[in-house]
This record gives sequence, structure tokens and C-alpha cells, in this order.
Amino acid sequence: MTKGPVTTAEVLEVVAGVHDLCRRLDPDAIPLHEVPDAFDALTSLERLGGGAVLRMAARYDEAGAWKRNGAKSAEDDIARKTGTPTGSARRKLNTSKRLKRQPKTDEAVRRGQVSPDQANEVSDGADASPEEEDELIRSARRDPLHELRKRTAAAKAKADRDREETRRRLFRSREVKRWNDTEGMGNLLLRLPADVMAEVDAALKPRVERAFADARDAGRFERREALTADVARDLLLGGGDDAGAKRSSQAVRPEKKVIALIDVPALNRGRVEGDEVCEIAGVGPVSVSAVRALMSDAFLTLVFRNGEDVRNVTHLGRQVTARQRTAMEARGCSCEREGCGGTYLLDIDHNEGWTLTHETRLDDLSWLCWHCHDLKTRNDLRLVGPPGRRRFETRKGKPWHAPPASGAPPGAACGAGGTDPPARRPEPEQGTFTLAD
Repeated sequence: MTKGPVTTAEVLEVVAGVHDLCRRLDPDAIPLHEVPDAFDALTSLERLGGGAVLRMAARYDEAGAWKRNGAKSAEDDIARKTGTPTGSARRKLNTSKRLKRQPKTDEAVRRGQVSPDQANEVSDGADASPEEEDELIRSARRDPLHELRKRTAAAKAKADRDREETRRRLFRSREVKRWNDTEGMGNLLLRLPADVMAEVDAALKPRVERAFADARDAGRFERREALTADVARDLLLGGGDDAGAKRSSQAVRPEKKVIALIDVPALNRGRVEGDEVCEIAGVGPVSVSAVRALMSDAFLTLVFRNGEDVRNVTHLGRQVTARQRTAMEARGCSCEREGCGGTYLLDIDHNEGWTLTHETRLDDLSWLCWHCHDLKTRNDLRLVGPPGRRRFETRKGKPWHAPPASGAPPGAACGAGGTDPPARRPEPEQGTFTLAD
């Protein structure tokens, strides 16, 4: 292995070799049993190359080549060269500059342990809260990207010394953008502070569930995003009344609901201190004033940290109680199997199985997407591990791994729509909706 800094000549030589490899690559010529190894090698190559570009971006800015190219800025030139939006290029450039003072993250990028998108999140969180850098790197190597984003948001909120000013700044940044794309679709982007968007979520959720029930009654399976677009269109055009509630033969949960988890001292004081919590389920940390602003609305449910310990609420029935459901929703409505995090067609499932314990305890309940629930049931598995990080085990206590699928399409992802959902009529409580996925 060659030691010392890489030279431009070495870079050009490697790129020439990769050019030749890609030119000669014929996916259909690779035997099926070798495809996983080849695919993994190419994804490693993509990650290493993307990381190298990320690390070089700041140096490219210093070189000033974008000025000679007639670009407005370095990010505009990088966006043109990489074929990405200017916003993505700007974030890449900002991360590249931060990596110079974040050696641990830089090393993870250098070794291909994190992708450029993961590096953006880790660097952003570590910049606000340097003590969280190691944990963010571990999360990047272990968790899906959306979970890493949650951890980054939590790290930034932890380091936020003035959440009230942050809330005012975010409110000033609210906006709507409108444009047409090359596919002939009109796009509408709505940006609001997360606590305000939680109110939008609560208003949309029952309407989307109703639309889902109507489509299901008509024998149609529609994507959640498509149904949400229909609901938003009807509301904007004045057709979003509640008359449709009578059309569906399936019961839906009509109430609006926003769940806030907060320490009572923080609520009384008006700000959080130390390790106190003030957050909205599905949104993350918010200011105390944001929760207080929602308290006048009937659809806010508060979960107090020093109230009844809902973790120990137990009853002998099979169905969850209203108190347990609220506590589950406060934990976040996403599949708790590690590596999944799906938010569509969720079930509340007993980890051990009600038929074995004959009791329903909050610490024995988990959110599972339809796919993970089906795997657990068909293979007679149980869930172990902390909430949000569950993993499958056999009844004998051994880790379970999915057997190789025969004839299954490659890349079918857990909870990500790799296959169609099973043909079943879920209970009304199973349909969940989160606007800002």
C-alpha cells in the first residue's frame, strides 16, 4: 500500500481505471450468486468516491476555479459539476469546511464508514454539540438515515441555549415555494416551524385516514402520499368538508391529536434546564412556549414526566388502553425494529405475545410495520432490546436473521414498500400518518 499524500496523477489514474470498469460492466453477465458481492463492492466504491468529493469541496472553493468558470459561487459550480441542486452542493461545501475541525468524522468519511449524506448530518450535529460526535458516528453506521436525522436534531436542540429565539427565527423563515418540474407535475413546498407543522399533521391525519378507508372500501390501494395530495388539494380548493365521514363503512379515528412530552418543572418555569424534556411526538424538541401555545387547543395531549409512571401500567386485556396508546404515540409512531423505522400501516404488537403472558404492559409493546409484524408472526419470533431499537430473537433466545429469499426481488426493503402490503383489513388504529417524514 502506497504511503504519503495522494497526488493528482494518482487520482487521475484511479478514475481512468474506474471509467474502464464502468464501461465494461454488464449487470446481466454477472452470475446471480455473485451479484451481492459485486453490488456491495460498487456501493463501497460509491461511498468512498462521494466521501472524497465531499472532503475536496472546501479545497475546490479555495482554488477559486468557480470564478474562472463564470459561476456565481462555489456551490453553484459544484452543483453543475455533480448534477445536484444548489442547496445540496451548499450543504456539501459547508460540511467539507467543518470536517477540518472534526477529525473523527473526517476519518469516518475517509474510510467510507459513512456516506456523504450521513456525514452531513453527523457534522451538523457535532458542530452544535461536539460531545455528541462519537454517538452520531455510531448512529450513522448503525441506524437508517431518518433515525440519524432525529439524533442530529436532538443534539442541536440540546446545545440550543435559547429555544425561544430559535422558535422566533424559524417562524420568520416560514415560506411556500411553487414550481413545475420536468415530469409535468406542479410542486408546492410548505415550510413551517416543526411545532406549527404538528398542528397541520393533526388536522390532516383524520382526513387522510378517511380517504384511505374510502379507497379501501372501493377496492383500491393508494399510496399515502397520493391520498395526502388529494386531501390537501380539496382543502385548498374549498372541498375539504367533513361530509366524507359518512361515506366510509370503516371506522376511522376522527379526533385531532398532538402529543407533547414535557417535564412539569419546565412547563411551570417556561424553559428547559439540564436534562429536562420538552418535545412533540414525531417532531422532536421544541420550546416551552410552543407547547403552551398549543395548550389552548383541545387536541393537545400532554404526557408529564413526573406524573404516573405509564411504563408500568398493566392490565389483563389484550387491547391497549387509552393511556398506553398515548404513551406509545409519545414514543414516536414508527417501526421499532432496528434498521426499519417504517411509518406506514403500523401495528401495536406484544413483544412476547399476549397468548403467553395474558397481560398488556407498556414495556412489552412495540410499533411494528406490516412487514416486520408479518415476519414476527410467520417465524414465531419475539422482540428484545430497548424501545426503538428492537431486534428479533427465536423462542430459544438466539438472534434471528432472514433466510435468503427465493425469487424475491433484490432490494426489497423492510417497511419501505419493496413488496405490496398484505391483503388484509387493518384495524382503524393501524393507519398512521406523519407529514414531515
